[in-house]
Amino acid sequence: MYMYNQGYHNYNYAAGLLGILALAVAVTALLVVLVLPKEKDGRLPSFFQLLYDLFTPKTLVIEKLMQILYVFLTCLAVLYGIVVFFSGFFSGFGNLVMGLLVLTVGPILLRVLYELALLLVMQVKTVREISQKLDNMGDAMKTSYHSAPVPSESAPPAKREAPPLVHCSACGTWYQAEQGNCPICGRQPDEKQ
Repeated sequence: MYMYNQGYHNYNYAAGLLGILALAVAVTALLVVLVLPKEKDGRLPSFFQLLYDLFTPKTLVIEKLMQILYVFLTCLAVLYGIVVFFSGFFSGFGNLVMGLLVLTVGPILLRVLYELALLLVMQVKTVREISQKLDNMGDAMKTSYHSAPVPSESAPPAKREAPPLVHCSACGTWYQAEQGNCPICGRQPDEKQ
C-alpha cells in the first residue's frame, strides 16, 4: 500500500511540474509577442507597462546588489577575523596570525574583486549608453534625410560658401573672421604691432 501511495504522489508531483512548465511557456510567449516589442513602450495600459519595464530594464540593478554584497562580505570578513584573532589567545599562535590575516587581507581582497566586477558592469553600461546614443542619432538622421527636399535634376547643386578669412599682420596666421582674435597670438585684426 505504501509503494502505491508513493508512486501516486510522485506522479502527481511530476504532472504538477509539467503543468507549471507549460503555463510558464505560454505566459512567456504571450509576453514576448504582446507586451515586450519595443514599439509597445509607452502605449500599454499601466499594468502591462509595468511588466514591460520589469522585463526590459533601462537601468542595471546589479550595481547596487554588488555593493550590498561587498559591504556584507567585508563585514563578515572583519567579524570573522576578530573572532579568530581573539580565539587565538586561548587556542594558540596560529589563530592569532590567521585572525590578523583575515582582518587585513580579507577586506582588501574583497575590494579588489568588487572593483573588478564593477569595471565589467561599467563597461556594459557604457556600451549600452553608446548604443542608445547611436540609435537616437540614426533615428534623427533618418528623420532629417526624409524631411530634406530632394534636388531636381535640372537644379545645380547648392554651393556652400566658406567663411571669410582674415590675415594676422603680427604672426602671419590666416584664421576665420568669426573667431575674432588670432588663435596664435591673440591680437585683433585691426591691432598694429
